[in-house]
Amino acid sequence: MSDTTQSAEDRTAARPGLSATLASMLSATDAFKNVRAIVLLGLTFVASALIGGAFAALGASTHSAVIGFLGVLLALAVVFYGLNAVGIMMMKDAQGTAQHAIADAVMLSLYTSHRVLVVAILEGLIVLGAVLVIALVLFVCKVPVLGPILYTFVFPLSAIILGVLVFSLFYVMLPLTGPAVWTGSTVFQVIARLSLIVRTRLVEVVLSQVVLFFLAGFVGLLIFGVVGIGVMMTAGMSAGILGAGEIGMGGMGGMMAMMQGGGSGYAIAGALGGGLLFAIAAVIPALILTKGICLIYLNTTRDLDFAASEAQLGDGLASVKRHADEARERARQLAEQHRPASPAAVAPVAPVTPVTPATPATPAAAALTCPNCQTVVAADDVFCGNCAHKLH
Repeated sequence: MSDTTQSAEDRTAARPGLSATLASMLSATDAFKNVRAIVLLGLTFVASALIGGAFAALGASTHSAVIGFLGVLLALAVVFYGLNAVGIMMMKDAQGTAQHAIADAVMLSLYTSHRVLVVAILEGLIVLGAVLVIALVLFVCKVPVLGPILYTFVFPLSAIILGVLVFSLFYVMLPLTGPAVWTGSTVFQVIARLSLIVRTRLVEVVLSQVVLFFLAGFVGLLIFGVVGIGVMMTAGMSAGILGAGEIGMGGMGGMMAMMQGGGSGYAIAGALGGGLLFAIAAVIPALILTKGICLIYLNTTRDLDFAASEAQLGDGLASVKRHADEARERARQLAEQHRPASPAAVAPVAPVTPVTPATPATPAAAALTCPNCQTVVAADDVFCGNCAHKLH
């Protein structure tokens, strides 16, 4: 028997069967024993309600919608980080390791919960990219003659691709993102591991989630049934305290009266206590779902080779980066080729010294002559030396 066949048989034997999956999901029902998680989840809901209510009241008093919207964002942030802190505690519970203190779980949530948002955004971008590519291909199918032939094959392939992507996103990627982060995985590791789960364990994860949802729903109906019966019976027995008008609607008459600005002190106290009771009842199914999804992640990833998947994803990202760098370099070269050439440099010409025309020589002073005999005389002569003619 070859090594490949042997390893395949080993992986098949290691994978839990239906009975093991059911037993694992049943073990999620003991999540109510985790008192720290219950306290933390309750504090999360109370804190978010107080923050939202305070900002809503402040916004109403100042007539500012911005303040109310800010309160909603802060309340959602408290719920988000609180639920992730509860998830961290439930992951430790599912792994059977030592529990975190509430403060430690909250600090870990503050440092790591952003990975859940990053992974969710990346997963959404992947689906959006596939939608854009398919939209482009469908646009190409409008080409005459070849368009109908191409559409014959594009339509079923597009339907399968989009269906698998959306199904994987909502039933595998998003539900298991939290457990993957709660185990301490980075964003890169979460993407690689969830991709491997989608390729190899898609059906197993979906079936496990179906079992978990049915189980949590049944437990929720059971708990709310017990609580509802107890509330109605207790409210009926409290008729002498509350009065007949305030025990209507299954004991919720006091809450309705309180919302309308009325009701006695007993009615208000009963309404607050009943609301707290139903909130606690809702916490238990939520914890069962949280621990169950942690168990699904642990069972699914027990015998998977994540190193190969992470290496493959790393190679793919490196290839994409290399192609992007090559495309950028080609674009730069094309831009340089189409850039207009600069004029050739002209050698500097030596400055030409202007030639100053020679100043014509000044003619010698005209010789003085005697006006009578034209004999040359000196300038200071008074009489001509030849004819004695008086010069001055």
